[in-house]
Amino acid sequence: MLLKNLINNVNYNDVWAVIEKEYKLGKDACKAYEAVFEELKTLKAKPCEPPVTSVVARLQDWLSPHEFIFDVFGIIDGDSNHYALEMNTWNEWLGYDILNKSIEVYGQAAVLAHILYEMTFFGFSSKAVNKRAEKERKFLEKSCEEIQSGTAKLMNFEDFMNKEGCIDKRTPEQKQKELRQYREVAAKNEIIFKMLLGKNGHPAIKKHNCQ
Repeated sequence: MLLKNLINNVNYNDVWAVIEKEYKLGKDACKAYEAVFEELKTLKAKPCEPPVTSVVARLQDWLSPHEFIFDVFGIIDGDSNHYALEMNTWNEWLGYDILNKSIEVYGQAAVLAHILYEMTFFGFSSKAVNKRAEKERKFLEKSCEEIQSGTAKLMNFEDFMNKEGCIDKRTPEQKQKELRQYREVAAKNEIIFKMLLGKNGHPAIKKHNCQ
């Protein structure tokens, strides 16, 4: 199901109930997301090539192992990578297919709620998102050019953290414990990915023209 079609199939109040529960947002946010919901209904889906499928997955947070987060990312048939989507235009989002398994497991309202939360990372209107995303792209392009030309001022991560006052005071034992914890969380999340995407981490995606 395309995101454009999902929006037309779901009641906003059901979507907001999920956003309010999962992200602990106030009443002002309810109106902001409703405006997003209504704007998306007026926008056209942009054809995408190759076709992108949006995935929503409930994963264990490796920073707080007893908590869960919802991850939203894109996949492409024949490509094992997971792609961040927050810098894409809303028209492009509307043309993405939604993974059927995500809808089956979490429900239409919940899937849309988490997608809307991801879509509004850079703003609450398509114009605001496009403007901010373009600014970020230009910054990244400039940074890449500086790195390639050798003019970038580089600093290793440990020195940067020390400069910012974030000194790593963990003992070797604590580091080993956190590493084991991370691996345990990664293994549990891999089970979720396989449940949603198939044994190889990818479903058989039906190709379409995103219209």
